[in-house]
Amino acid sequence: MTTQKTQYVEVPNDLKTKLLAISAIFIALSVSALLVYFCFYGLIDSFERLNRGSYYVEISAWDLPGLVGLPFLLSIGYGCTLLLFNRVTEKVRRLTLKIGVFFGVCFLVTRPFYGFWLSHYVESKGYHFCWYYSNVSMMTPNVYMNQPDLCYPVNPKNDILPWFDEQEAKGIVLTPDRVKAQAEKISEAYEAQFR
Repeated sequence: MTTQKTQYVEVPNDLKTKLLAISAIFIALSVSALLVYFCFYGLIDSFERLNRGSYYVEISAWDLPGLVGLPFLLSIGYGCTLLLFNRVTEKVRRLTLKIGVFFGVCFLVTRPFYGFWLSHYVESKGYHFCWYYSNVSMMTPNVYMNQPDLCYPVNPKNDILPWFDEQEAKGIVLTPDRVKAQAEKISEAYEAQFR
């Protein structure tokens, strides 16, 4: 009864709609690529540091949920691609919407459970949360130290982490006094820039 032409959902075919679809595809694919790179790399790096027994571990509770939410973005990109080429059928529109909503909800639900499990897992490996080296922004990773007495106030916070990497690469065993001296040195150099 219905022809091939009438199976497609009618969508506006003007330039504005096409530009919005192209923009949405570009944004969805760009964010997807960034998620895959940063979340996957962050996840692998964190667990590799844990297994190595590194001085510190940067743990992000957003890595795994970001990868779980990836199909949400890809379904948006797919739906917009169909829209761009005027190939949206009612069945595909519903399926794309269901996939997007399912993985969007999975992203939101996974985040608190994974964050709770991850912090307990890292602490069970003997690491301790370090407020002084962690940023307060919501999506930045938290820093855990393998020894709580290696955590000292420092400003800027992220300048001391590369120093820990250098010491670990050289095989130097760090003492609290040495870390405290380095933290003070970094803070003094930072404050001297603004005098």
